[in-house]
Amino acid sequence: MPITVEFFVAPDDEVTAQVGPRQRRHGLPAFACADFFPDDAVADWEVLLAGGVATDSRVAVPMKNDGFTVFELPSRLCSALVQASSSRLVEVAGAWAELATVKDEGVRAETAAEILMGLADLARRAESLRQPLYCWYFAP
Repeated sequence: MPITVEFFVAPDDEVTAQVGPRQRRHGLPAFACADFFPDDAVADWEVLLAGGVATDSRVAVPMKNDGFTVFELPSRLCSALVQASSSRLVEVAGAWAELATVKDEGVRAETAAEILMGLADLARRAESLRQPLYCWYFAP
């Protein structure tokens, strides 16, 4: 099943309601990727990067019958992404790729590293703007 994913920085939930698969040219700092369930991945990344138990992501736009939702990434994950070195992100990407294979999500280690590097850059941008980091995804 094709899944469209975009992580982005926005000032508030009102703005997040205006993004999605039909509004990709929104002008917000963003990083697009595909073919994994980001809500599951965010929980995995938080545990792998920060340890402990994953915190729940706050839903900004609830999923209806259309397969679309927007959620805010947990601040603990964002902090861990900002602080992580490139080598740490590559290490976590490898662990996530192995975990995704067990879950039958099939993310390659190289792709996982690209996703985490892009997301870490975006988390740094969010921190500098003092705005939250969100994710929308569409899984028809």
